[in-house]
Amino acid sequence: MDTSVHEDQDQLTIENILFSGSSHKKCVVCRDEVNTTMITMPKPARLDLLVLKRMYAPHGVRCCRKHLWNNRLLPDVKINMDNRQTPMAKLEPTVLLNLFNDLLGLLQEASTAPRLDFMDPSMSNEDYLTWTGWTKEQFEHMFMLILSHIRSSSNREARNALAMFWIKLKTNLSFRQIGSLFNISGDYENRRKVVSRSFDSIRQVLVDKLLPKHLGIGHLSRSEAIDHNTSFSNEFFGKKVTIIWDGTYFYTGKSSSHEFQRSTYSGQKKRHLVKFMSLCLADGYCLDTLGPFFGTQNDASITNHITKTKNALMEWCEPGDIMIVDRGFRDIVEAFSDLGYEPKMPIYLPKGQKQHTTNEANEARLVTKVRWTVESYHARLKKWRFFSDRIENQLLPKLQDCVRIVSATLNWLRGSIIKDHNTNHMDRLAKLMTDRLAKHNYLATLVEQGKLSTKQRWKKINEIDFDFPEMELEDLRQLFFGSYQIKQSQTYAEEHLDVNGDFAIQVSKETDEIIRCAIQSRHSNSTRYYAWIQFSLTGDPITSWYCQCKSGARTVGACAHEATIIWFLSYARHHDFQYSNGRRRIQQSIEKILSDEDEPDDSNEFSAT
Repeated sequence: MDTSVHEDQDQLTIENILFSGSSHKKCVVCRDEVNTTMITMPKPARLDLLVLKRMYAPHGVRCCRKHLWNNRLLPDVKINMDNRQTPMAKLEPTVLLNLFNDLLGLLQEASTAPRLDFMDPSMSNEDYLTWTGWTKEQFEHMFMLILSHIRSSSNREARNALAMFWIKLKTNLSFRQIGSLFNISGDYENRRKVVSRSFDSIRQVLVDKLLPKHLGIGHLSRSEAIDHNTSFSNEFFGKKVTIIWDGTYFYTGKSSSHEFQRSTYSGQKKRHLVKFMSLCLADGYCLDTLGPFFGTQNDASITNHITKTKNALMEWCEPGDIMIVDRGFRDIVEAFSDLGYEPKMPIYLPKGQKQHTTNEANEARLVTKVRWTVESYHARLKKWRFFSDRIENQLLPKLQDCVRIVSATLNWLRGSIIKDHNTNHMDRLAKLMTDRLAKHNYLATLVEQGKLSTKQRWKKINEIDFDFPEMELEDLRQLFFGSYQIKQSQTYAEEHLDVNGDFAIQVSKETDEIIRCAIQSRHSNSTRYYAWIQFSLTGDPITSWYCQCKSGARTVGACAHEATIIWFLSYARHHDFQYSNGRRRIQQSIEKILSDEDEPDDSNEFSAT
């Protein structure tokens, strides 16, 4: 910026710096006429105008409040230059000296200001999301909630205190590191104490002011809970209160207390952890989250404890309510029934039985179609790294508050996971799923009778150019009743393509409308499943399917192995299917490591001279 100064009698002219004018009748920024919402432009905003816009505004000019944020000029504000005289700024020496001192003061403040300052209006929405997990607007809502309950101090502003709380949860940086970010004065121990106290102050205010409004049975009536039902839960289980139960865990550190060590060690995960029980409604809205519980307790024992001790919850629930659980709750299903509830759980595969019947697999699909939202809620929760990393033992007493605060804030600011949960499209899809419950699996019968399982009945197709119905993604979503199987199909397909980019497909010798393919299990190297697909080029594109996996006999949707074949042949090969670059790089890296290990090491061999 050219700030050369020219003397003109008793005034100095600064080139490339415009003079805003000294009128008090219009806003210095937008030129609107003065009204009751305008204020005298604060000195920090006038300095921002000078530095950012190269315009000098004298003391006393007026400005609209909308152009300011915390007495600072918004960085993206537009200066209205219409009907404005824009002479170079001519300042008296005393004014210029004062301005120079103000600029020096601004530089001094900048040198001691926080490296990360949520008082700075130039912080972008992306900055807020990166550091706190919330948008700028959402953060503002939270700040307004606590504003009258938290005070600024000489060590930190109230807004920055709120930011410290969420930065701790989002990044899991230490209190000392956060203190360094905010340039808190003093040594590292003082920084740690200031941030720790700020964290506790915000935590307590949010517990008092946020939780009662957005979490727990007290914040929601039963009729409001029913409004959170989806088309699928209403169609499958009726218009009743539907609660999805699921446990999640948080890793902890080791402890010098032997009793605590034993109580938190999970034999399943082989790590120390504590558990929480989440109670979600059908659309993913969190009704409540309870805990912590010891890592030695399983989901069934935790649920049994809740039903016996949480009297308010049990009084809120009524006989006939739907309780959706996974197979880990099988020991509590009878207790739910005794209490008058209707438990819904995917059927447990008995010992010695390799596959669910068609009816069992279909009923399980109805449950999982509703239950998935609680898994999505847990994924949401653990985007705050405080919960996905190992939690320091000294912070365990605060874990319950932190989990409940994030859950309540998700309810408040993000709402349900499923937004449009009662549309006509969803209603039709739910009805179609129930209609297919009783559908007979024709291919399963043929396989069981041995008519499709012998090698002599199949011929290999060398080129994948035979006629197979082409389908769009929306058609596939309706066929599979969702997109989960489609997302898995790409990874399965990549593993089964040969060097020419073809699938190893066999077609029946008796009819060209039945094909089969062997699909490698993603869980075991020694397990492969045969999947059969029957299709039509004249009627419905896909008429039947069957797979040897546990849920492969169902007719309500398809398993991932069946879906992979259908997706690749009907859609992917027609849309220039390509390997995932990320997975390709990982595979190439692994292959390189293995090839390097196979090469002999000749570095220690020397020839005799």
